[in-house]
Amino acid sequence: MSEKKAKFTAIDAIIILVILAVIVVGAIKILPSFTSGSEKEKVDFTVMVQNKDEDFANAITIGDDVTISLTEKDGGVVKNVESKPAVTMVYNSIDGTYSNEVIEGKYDVYVTIEADTDVSDLAIKAGGTAVKVGAEIPVRGKGYASTGYVIGIDD
Repeated sequence: MSEKKAKFTAIDAIIILVILAVIVVGAIKILPSFTSGSEKEKVDFTVMVQNKDEDFANAITIGDDVTISLTEKDGGVVKNVESKPAVTMVYNSIDGTYSNEVIEGKYDVYVTIEADTDVSDLAIKAGGTAVKVGAEIPVRGKGYASTGYVIGIDD
């Protein structure tokens, strides 16, 4: 039996070089999106806390230090507080329509918070807490604690 030796030709070398070049170019294009540098920046965002008593709305004052995380000490400073009567949607089974009705004694509280954040192409983070519209985050300060949703970000 004759033994066949594998031969390494110039074409094999060119194919290997092309594959390596594609891998290098791909890595150069993709890696910056994963390692994008973040900038330190102050960001204002508004959290809506729904269906709260008037006492809760009155407890929050401009300048309060608030914590926006349950596990970390991520926080910010209250820049603005607004309260509006809470509204709920009610179904009228007689005529088959929906209508908004005010909930007596309850308020939706809009708290604008300024926080030191890391802003990158992928996320805005206050410490370990991601700040994004729709995210549920706690709002805890001296004498009050609740959870709300981020409804707006001003960066």
